[in-house]
Amino acid sequence: MAANKILIDLHVHTDVSPCGQQSIEECLQRAREIGLHVLCITDHFSTEILSELEDVSSPKPLVLVGMEYSTKEGDFLLFAPPKVPYFPRGLPAEEVFSEIHRLGGVVIWAHPFRWGRIPDERLLEKGLVDAIEVLNGRTSPLENEKARALAEAFGFPKVAGSDAHLADELGTVANVSSSEINSLEDLIETLKKGRLKPKILSKDLKRTYKTIRGYK
Repeated sequence: MAANKILIDLHVHTDVSPCGQQSIEECLQRAREIGLHVLCITDHFSTEILSELEDVSSPKPLVLVGMEYSTKEGDFLLFAPPKVPYFPRGLPAEEVFSEIHRLGGVVIWAHPFRWGRIPDERLLEKGLVDAIEVLNGRTSPLENEKARALAEAFGFPKVAGSDAHLADELGTVANVSSSEINSLEDLIETLKKGRLKPKILSKDLKRTYKTIRGYK
């Protein structure tokens, strides 16, 4: 995969998630149609999709599996090699994130301002978060703009995720990588180095964001 041309969606749900309404086959078909190179499945509290991927023969796009884990501080995308371990619900954020980092993984704060939330900046100050999702396909422009401002204020890498629960929601936003991505380890390293650039793919969404600086 050539650098600067790799499109990555970091935040996708399948029907493994209670709220997801797309099978992994539907995800892959839609991802191929819109030209995604890397598809990250982040079902709620689960990496169960890994068992279904064993029966998927298509090599494209590259599918990487993480998890969305919710805490009292908000929702977070977790990635760790070889896979995110099982975490019971209700654990303190610091306990979960410290374990992810011990495994060599990363933590992304997903849609931190959704539903009027006020992020607990102590998580950023303690180095428990590695990047902030500043462009979420199912979150309002105002909430996304607040997330972007937070990331810039603390100097954190900015990323995007469609947060797709339906196949049609794939292709709204993605990340452009300035490094080759051929494995979960590649993704983690690229994210840590801030080499993912959020990008709006949907023409309709571009019109919505055209007056907001920082989004193209």
